[in-house]
Amino acid sequence: MKFFHNENGIALITSLMFTVITLVITMSLLYMVTSSIKTSGALKRYRTTTEAAYGGTDIVVKDLISASFAFHDLSSASNPYSTYMTNRFASSAYAATFSNCLRAKLTTPKSQWIAQCPDATLNAKTGTDISFVLNSASGTPFTVYSKIVDTMERKFTVVEAYSSASGPAKRARVVTSAGNSDTSSLGLEGGSTTDGSGVSVPHYPYMYRIEIQAERKQNAAENAKISVQYAY
Repeated sequence: MKFFHNENGIALITSLMFTVITLVITMSLLYMVTSSIKTSGALKRYRTTTEAAYGGTDIVVKDLISASFAFHDLSSASNPYSTYMTNRFASSAYAATFSNCLRAKLTTPKSQWIAQCPDATLNAKTGTDISFVLNSASGTPFTVYSKIVDTMERKFTVVEAYSSASGPAKRARVVTSAGNSDTSSLGLEGGSTTDGSGVSVPHYPYMYRIEIQAERKQNAAENAKISVQYAY
């Protein structure tokens, strides 16, 4: 019996195996590096968008809502509230636009919102009360959407003076309202306010739940949402 012992080509097969292993290791490293870059980029975009949402929240609660309160009673058939407020901020840095619904949401509890304010969903882009453009240090600017989704109902006692047969007297009555903050001020905090007769009563601030959404103007997928509990 004769045996044939032939190892021709074994070196080629071995080199091909090492080449495949090297390619697999190289591709794995490239995948890890690429994934790391994508993750870092996504985290950076998330942080930038979140900061834009926080910045938009500051503008809404510290500037726009206060201004809206100070002028909530200024409107007419030819110049409705939304038009008046939008024109007032047309030349500002963020050129905010307002809805007529905001006027009702500021001073009345949710149970008394008028028919034009039916949307109380948590989506700030649906039935938006205030929207404006927020410039970015890099890249395209952000659009900020804001909506009041709930105004707390309060019951408080008002003491008022009146004249009786025996002389001046005072009486208390229960009022259902959203609050009793002085709407002519810009950011009343704590203290007390007065009723129509000038009698000092405890301060019951207006309490709101506000939904804020900030998103890239040219990339809606890059967005951040914030829920805010705000007392005026």
